[in-house]
Amino acid sequence: MGMNATQSFKIYEMLQKHGKNDADAKSLVAEIEQIIENKIADKKNILATKEDIAQLELKIESRFNSVIMWLVGTGIGIVGLIFTIIKLFVV
Repeated sequence: MGMNATQSFKIYEMLQKHGKNDADAKSLVAEIEQIIENKIADKKNILATKEDIAQLELKIESRFNSVIMWLVGTGIGIVGLIFTIIKLFVV
């Protein structure tokens, strides 16, 4: 996920134009690429991928479904309790 070839080539051209020689330019480009890759690797732990987001959505959906089932079950239980209380007082 580092630099692409075009970016590396542009940096190489600039360094070659202003640097001492071809080897220095290549070495500097390699070092810059390594620095960028290290920065990206450091940030990987805090960045979410599409897969991370999809898994989070599935977890949220699963928990939401559990809450709905619990509410429906509780609602049925309360209705049953109300009917039982009504039967006690009506009969």
